[in-house]
Amino acid sequence: MFNNRIELLKNEYNELSDFLEEQGQVSFATYINDNYKKSLLLSAASYFETIVVEIIIEYAKFCSGNDEKIVSLIEGKTLNRQYHTLFDGDRQNANKFFGLFGDKTKEKARKMLEDESLSDAERAFLSIGRERNKLVHNNYIEVSINSTFNEIYNQYEMACNFVKFLRTSKFPK
Repeated sequence: MFNNRIELLKNEYNELSDFLEEQGQVSFATYINDNYKKSLLLSAASYFETIVVEIIIEYAKFCSGNDEKIVSLIEGKTLNRQYHTLFDGDRQNANKFFGLFGDKTKEKARKMLEDESLSDAERAFLSIGRERNKLVHNNYIEVSINSTFNEIYNQYEMACNFVKFLRTSKFPK
């Protein structure tokens, strides 16, 4: 579930950061860290949004027998610019998302997440979304992110396990 472009961003950041530190350019290295971690955060959140929307569309196609009217309705009225409403950013779990598929599905997903020890991945996924919202809704240029680039990247890696769970599990079926 990893994205190659995010991997390239990480490698580019590491090379640039190492070079600046070798040159004794600590202030530039700090500046690069501040900018790259925002870019990483937005990239990861955007990537996850794309994947989750694809998963929902695939599920709609599966359930509707590929009925274009149903799929278009879900895409247009439920997903188009509405992704942020699928999750509760103040929570440490994705119960709101799973609950949209019904209480039985939510209970099944919770059990599957516990069985597969994915609660840390779930929290990492939600944290990336929450931090993304802070970044884009609170004056991007002024927002300070407390995590380092590498901490955000580690969170991204962990969150990929949650997205993989969504993609490969049978929770809504």
